[in-house]
Amino acid sequence: MESSSSSSSNLACDACRIKKLKCSKDRPTCTACVQNRRQCHYSGKVVRSPLTRQYLTSVERRLNYLEKLVAQKLPDLDVDEALAGIATTSPATPPAQVKTLAFPSDQRRHAAAGGSSSSKEQTAHESISEAVPEQADGFDWQEEANDLVDGMAALAVEPTGTGYLGSTAGVYFLRALLTWIAGRRAVSDPFQPATASPRHFKPSPTSSSHIQHSLESGHMANQLLDAYFSVYHVSYPFIHEATFMAQYHQLIPRPNQQSWQMLLHTVLALGAWCLDNEESEVDDYLYHRALSFREDESLFESANLTLVQALLLLSNLSQKRNKPNTGGNFLGLATRMALSLGLHRELPDWNISLLQREMRRRVWWGLFLFDSGASTTFGRPILLPEGEAMDVKHVLNIHDEQLTPRTVDMPEESSQPTRYSSIKCQSDFHLHSNHISNRLLATSGISSEEALRLNHSLETWSDTLPAYFKMTQDPVSLEPSYLFARSRLWWRIWNLRIILFRQIVLSRAMKRTRDRSTLVSSDPDNKCRDLAVQAAHATISSISQFLTQTPMTRLINWYATYFLFHASLISALAILGDLESPEITAWQADVDLANNTFRTMLTSNPLASRCADILALIVPPQVEQTTSPIIGDEQFYRDELDFSTWPMDPADVFNSLGWTDFGQGV
Repeated sequence: MESSSSSSSNLACDACRIKKLKCSKDRPTCTACVQNRRQCHYSGKVVRSPLTRQYLTSVERRLNYLEKLVAQKLPDLDVDEALAGIATTSPATPPAQVKTLAFPSDQRRHAAAGGSSSSKEQTAHESISEAVPEQADGFDWQEEANDLVDGMAALAVEPTGTGYLGSTAGVYFLRALLTWIAGRRAVSDPFQPATASPRHFKPSPTSSSHIQHSLESGHMANQLLDAYFSVYHVSYPFIHEATFMAQYHQLIPRPNQQSWQMLLHTVLALGAWCLDNEESEVDDYLYHRALSFREDESLFESANLTLVQALLLLSNLSQKRNKPNTGGNFLGLATRMALSLGLHRELPDWNISLLQREMRRRVWWGLFLFDSGASTTFGRPILLPEGEAMDVKHVLNIHDEQLTPRTVDMPEESSQPTRYSSIKCQSDFHLHSNHISNRLLATSGISSEEALRLNHSLETWSDTLPAYFKMTQDPVSLEPSYLFARSRLWWRIWNLRIILFRQIVLSRAMKRTRDRSTLVSSDPDNKCRDLAVQAAHATISSISQFLTQTPMTRLINWYATYFLFHASLISALAILGDLESPEITAWQADVDLANNTFRTMLTSNPLASRCADILALIVPPQVEQTTSPIIGDEQFYRDELDFSTWPMDPADVFNSLGWTDFGQGV
C-alpha cells in the first residue's frame, strides 16, 4: 500500500498534465492551480492490461467460450447487432468535442438506396472525427516548453497545446486510423504521447560564453559555414554564397547590420543542426542568438531582403527543431514582408542588376514552396497570392558562375540539372497542386470521383517535368545533391497522392470490415485504394534504395522519415482493409521494408523509432512459421490482423504506445 500511495503522489494533477505544465504535486491543491484559481484534481495512475500476445490469446480464448455460451443460451440473439446497439447507445462525448467529417460519396449512395434507419450507425463508422481540445484555449501553444510536438505534425495525437492541425496533416489521419483499430467507433479524447520529441537544451551561461568564444576564434564558425553550404544550401539556395562569404570576410560592405547578423547566426545555427548532433547546445545557442539581434529593433517596424532571408531560414530551422508553429509565425512574417517589398512582382522597368533581380526571385519562390509545403503538412489553408496577382518569373536554371554582380547579359538556361533546378520544379509543383491541398481541407470531404480527377491533373503536370527529374529515366549524374533533389520531389508528389486518397481508403476499409457479407467496393473506391497503395510502394522502395546509395545527412534523414511514415501507414491500412486480397503478401513486404528502414537506416532520428513503434502496433511484424506448417498464410494473417477480434478497450492501443493521459473514456 505504501508503494502504491508513493507512486500516486508522484503524478502531476489532471490540469497540469493536460496543459503540459510543471506541477508542484502539492495536495490538495498544487501551486499552479492556486495561481490560476482552478479546481485541482489528481486522478492517479491508470493500471491497464498488458498488450502482449500471450494476454490477448488468453482473452480471445475466453471470448470464444463466452460466444459459444451465449449461442447455446440465446440461440436467436444476433451478437454483432446487439454489440453495435450497445456501442451506438453508450454515453457519448458532448457535441462540442467532435466535429464529424462525412464522406459525400457515401452519403449519396445511402440516400439513393433509400435507407434511413441505419444512417446514424453509418455516420459513426464511416466518418473521421476532427480532434479538438477540451478547453476553449486548448489550441494555444508554447513550443519552448512543449517537448511533445513534432515538426512533421505526424505523431502528436494530443490536440491540446499543439495548435490546429487540419485534415491534410498526418496526425489527423493517424488518429482516425488508430481510433478505428482500437474500437471501430469515433473517439474524441485528446491523446498525449508520453515519449517526448528530442529536447533542445538551453545552454547555461558558462557554455554560452564558451560557444561565443569558440565562434570568435573563427574555427567553429568556419566549420558551421562549411556544413551549411555543403548540406543545406545545396538543397535550398536562398542566399548568394559568394556575396555572403565576401560580406562575412568584410571584403564588401554588409547590408543592414542587425538584419545581417540575424542572417549570419541563422546560417550558423543551420550549419550546427546539419552536423547531426542531437544533444548539441550549439544550434540552440545560435538559434536564440539570431533572434536577439532584433530585440532592440522591432521585427514589425522595418523590412529588407536580408531580414526576409533570415526569417525564411529561421522558419525552416524552427520546424526541424520540432517547433512547427513557431516556424509558421516566422514564415508568415517573412511572407508579409516579401509582399511589402514586391518580391511577388517582376517589375521589369526597375533598373537593378540581373543578380539582384534573380535573388529576389529565389527568395520569393523559397517562401512560396516553404509556405505551400508547411500549409499542407499542418492542414492549414494556403494563403499565398496566385494568378495575375503574382507575375514574378521562375528562377533561372543556371550555374552560379553564369551570374555574378557584374553580369549584364542574361545567361542562357541549362538543359541539365543545376543547384536551382529543384526550386524551379518544386515551386511549379505547388503552383499546379495548391488547389488540391486547399480542396482537401473542405469539411465535407471529397468523393472518390473528384479525387480521381484531381489525381489526373497531378499526373498531367508530372509529365511536364524535365527528363533529368523523371523517375522513368536513368539519373544523369551521381552527384548526391542532384539525386536527393530528384528523389525528394517524387516523394513529395507521391505523398500528395497519398494525402488525396487516404481518407477514402480508410472509409472503404471501415465499410468492408463492418459488413463482411458485402465485400464488393465501388470501382472508384477500388481505384483510389490501388493508386494510394502504388504511391506508398513507390515511396517505400525509393527511400529504402536511396538510403543505401547516398551518404546520409540529417536533412535527408528528416525528409526520409516524414515521407516513409505516411507511405507505410497506407500499406498497413491496405492489409487491414483487405485481409483476403491476393496482394497482401506484397503489402506486408512494404510494411516490413519500411519498419526495417526505420530501425536500421534512420536510427539517428529519434522520431523514426516512434514511427516504427506505431507501425508495428498497427501491423505486427511477421515472423517465420516454425511450428505449424498446417496453418496457411491466409489464416495466419486473419488471426494476427483481424482487429475485430482484439478484446481491448480503445484506450489500450494508445496506452501501449505510451499515450496514457487522454481524458475521459467513451
